[in-house]
Amino acid sequence: MDKREIRTRRIAWEIMKKSAYRDRRLSDVTAEIFRREGNIINDQDRRFITLLVQGTVRLSGRLDWELQQVFVGEFEDLKESLRILLRLGAYQIFYMDSVPDYAAVTTTVQLAKRIHSNLGGLTNALLRTLINLEEKNIPDENTPIETLAEYLSHPEWLINKWIKDKSFEEARLLAEWNNENPMLWFRINKREYTATKFKNYLKKHDITFEQHSLLKEFFQTSKHQELIKSDIFREGKISVQDPAAGLVVHLLAPKKNETITDACAAPGGKTSYMAELMNNTGAITAFDSSEKRYDRLNNTISRLNITNTETDIIDITEDSIDMADKLLLDVPCSGTGVMAKRADIRWRRNIDEILEMHLLQRKILWAASNFINPGGVLVYSTCSVEPEENWMVIEAFLKSHPDFKVENAKDFVPEDFVDENGAIFTFPPTHKIDGGFAVRLKKDA
Repeated sequence: MDKREIRTRRIAWEIMKKSAYRDRRLSDVTAEIFRREGNIINDQDRRFITLLVQGTVRLSGRLDWELQQVFVGEFEDLKESLRILLRLGAYQIFYMDSVPDYAAVTTTVQLAKRIHSNLGGLTNALLRTLINLEEKNIPDENTPIETLAEYLSHPEWLINKWIKDKSFEEARLLAEWNNENPMLWFRINKREYTATKFKNYLKKHDITFEQHSLLKEFFQTSKHQELIKSDIFREGKISVQDPAAGLVVHLLAPKKNETITDACAAPGGKTSYMAELMNNTGAITAFDSSEKRYDRLNNTISRLNITNTETDIIDITEDSIDMADKLLLDVPCSGTGVMAKRADIRWRRNIDEILEMHLLQRKILWAASNFINPGGVLVYSTCSVEPEENWMVIEAFLKSHPDFKVENAKDFVPEDFVDENGAIFTFPPTHKIDGGFAVRLKKDA
């Protein structure tokens, strides 16, 4: 067995183990271990490890369900380090066409022996039985919620909530969307580039793509990493951004020579899109309360050659800012609309956090509304599909702020993305983009 193959799986196992045991973000642990490994692993290895780790974490519930089809006894009684290893093997068998079954089994068995000499035989038997298993009892809406949630690879509380808030079918569709490898979209910087030039670049480099049918500056492509490392990315001609984020900017409708405040701006995707639509005219003031995220905001602005934006570290719930005619408020949220892109977020959330987010969002919105001029506009947005973070926040706000009214989003974005109450609401299985919510609030003159 190739030492490199063993090493990549060992690193993947270590990332998952460290993330699980220390309750740390998967992306942070991955970056830390990649830095430690340095040049020992190449770019191809890093891509493989990242795909393997993210896929295994994303589908860990489903993989446990698969493994329990062939495991005799209580699967939960196995040590977590071995369960992680078995998931890695099962993921390669079921979801990585590039890995032959024999390689998935052999590498997993070799690693199992390193954990404990007695584990090789058990690992070998389980994975080989899994390969040959033909009949499976697929859960449906009559299956106990615990088993259904495991099969759908989401926490039981969340599947239960989605079924109650939406329907069984919508909960299933959303979970299945989150279980797919995420789609990545690029936005062209129309100040620096054109859609035609980007299409020609993609064709020249044999990169397949799809241009969004309604939001023409957004492209879904293959070979994401190749584009992120390209000259056109480095020169600020393209950015990674989902069309759902673009809709929020269109709802604010920035115009040339306007003065706009972006109060929760990092990492700068929406800020930079506003600046591009304004053709670098007027003035944007972009704030964030996190120093770490503030650095990312400045990096985005610098890479995209934006000159009309000033940045600062400000917490709008504690600090005063200048009065604004237009203010974008992209608040912290549970992220249930982008769970496909952050493999571990579903396992890191709990029901209490939805309420905590609701209270934080109210605090931020109430504070921000104090800095809107008469006749001014505030756009509130989340990347959540939970009503507690969306309309429930807005309904409470409107009751206590009768001088604000909802302006129908249909006047600013395609009505395909607008709900019956005039807000943007994107549902990933329907719209094929990130999930999210945004509402335009206008203050009486």
